[in-house]
Amino acid sequence: MSWDRLSSSYDRVADAYERAFLDELDAKPFDRELLSGFAGIGQGVIADVGCGPGQVGGFLRDTGRQVLGADLSPAMVALAAVRLDAAVVADIRALPFADRCLGGVVAFYSLIHLPRHQLAGGLDEIRRVVRPGGSVLLSAHEGTGTIEQDEFLGEPVPFVATLFTLDELEEAVRGSGLDIRRAERRAPYPTEHPTTRLYIEATRPLSPG
Repeated sequence: MSWDRLSSSYDRVADAYERAFLDELDAKPFDRELLSGFAGIGQGVIADVGCGPGQVGGFLRDTGRQVLGADLSPAMVALAAVRLDAAVVADIRALPFADRCLGGVVAFYSLIHLPRHQLAGGLDEIRRVVRPGGSVLLSAHEGTGTIEQDEFLGEPVPFVATLFTLDELEEAVRGSGLDIRRAERRAPYPTEHPTTRLYIEATRPLSPG
């Protein structure tokens, strides 16, 4: 497995990734609708966890929200810092944010870079940093097992990702103490990798805990 090499892999492909995906939301009306709705809920800073070059966080920032990026890859963070209010190198399993400090967290396709047995820990960390009443929006690729390859975006770098079922993600999200508002699938768009996409929108309850 190449989990510990993902940071360097994304460093290597950062410029190619930016060219390939910076404008990806232009062709994804479903995602734009979800993100627009998410941006309109509540107040406070949003963290874009696994921000890449900042295309998702930049969309949210354009709605008027303050957005901080976090990513394993220093090269991705440098690109995202241009589009977001700030960006930091960070691991989803140990986010550099105080307890209950964020109005929301968006994590588009970042949970896939956790081994399955670490999913719960990543979600617990997301819950920790979101204030009660704050919102979480997650996306992932549907499937079972993992994808491993030795090439990514034309570069000879290791790449590994975990596929999840919607039931599996829902169970893990509820297990972390978040309340699910919306959970659904969508078929891939013609421009995307041919996997069904999963989305979960959740809230940290207002009750103590």
